[in-house]
Amino acid sequence: MNICSPLLEISLKAIYHNAKLIVEKGREMGVYIDGVTKVSLGDPKIADILVKAGVRGLSDSRIESIKRMKEEVEAEYTLIRLPCLSQVEEIVKYADISLNSEIKTLRALNASSKKLGKRHKIIIMVEMGDIREGIWNRDELMEIIREILKMENLDLYGLGTNFTCFGGVIPTVETYWEFVDLVEKIEETFSINLPLISAGNSSSIPLLFEGKIPKKINHLRIGEGIMLGKDTAFRKHIPGARLDTFRFIGEILEIKEKPSVPWGIINEDAFGHKPSFVDKGIRRRALLNFGRQDIDPQGITPELPGIEVLGATSDYTVVDIGDYDFKVGDNLSFSLNYSALLQAFTSPYVKKIYKD
Repeated sequence: MNICSPLLEISLKAIYHNAKLIVEKGREMGVYIDGVTKVSLGDPKIADILVKAGVRGLSDSRIESIKRMKEEVEAEYTLIRLPCLSQVEEIVKYADISLNSEIKTLRALNASSKKLGKRHKIIIMVEMGDIREGIWNRDELMEIIREILKMENLDLYGLGTNFTCFGGVIPTVETYWEFVDLVEKIEETFSINLPLISAGNSSSIPLLFEGKIPKKINHLRIGEGIMLGKDTAFRKHIPGARLDTFRFIGEILEIKEKPSVPWGIINEDAFGHKPSFVDKGIRRRALLNFGRQDIDPQGITPELPGIEVLGATSDYTVVDIGDYDFKVGDNLSFSLNYSALLQAFTSPYVKKIYKD
């Protein structure tokens, strides 16, 4: 039986190319690259491609995705969302490393590690301005490190920080040196050598390619740069990266000429927004077989010039097709941004197909 599903086309070759490009640039600069798989729900095929491209390890925000990948792909796994207290035992079982900022959680991880007869590696997250996760108070940071070093089943593996994801703060050379100074102060205070100094994500790619990352920093967690070929600081094309990693395809369900402005009393739409319209007269419009339950409509761009995405409901996306001679049953294809890609992978109604 045929299923009326939109398609997400995945180019494994293009993903491999981008991962290899960034891994090799990192190697030149003395920076390890972890491949971040959270946008793909821990897709094992993508995870395998990243490992073959040479990433140091795989990072994901959900322990469920790590469990899924671990069944098929051998790698070192890092949980990059702060651990849930309710999941500490699973985290110790399936993740080799976790990012942390709360002493209560660290104590629980230590207890679970002892119970399971394991050692668990910890990266302590430090707040450097983006105001998402991380310890801002430096006295609190020192106290937490002092306590971790006394824990029998946890290894303090490194310090980490994050940029751009919440506050939109981009990493700079000055911020990185401030972070390095903090790392060196901690190492000197406690007479330790931290193996991993993990200083950010795809927003650090411009500094990586310009050779401006301080040598003390030796680790980046890269997702979007690999998956879409762009940095997240300026949304620019990474030199040499491929942009054809993913393609979203929908089927036309209806083609009609209709007014470009609705008539009658207008209030909120189905999602509580009051829509606005530009009067362009009578236009040829197509109704596609996907909507907000499948994709972020603001995150897709038609591959054909002149087609305009007008909006979406739960299950339909409306596009202006202009003078194109489409028919009901034809397909339209789109490129995606990170938000749209995340939603497409998350929707069970989007069929994933692999090229290459």
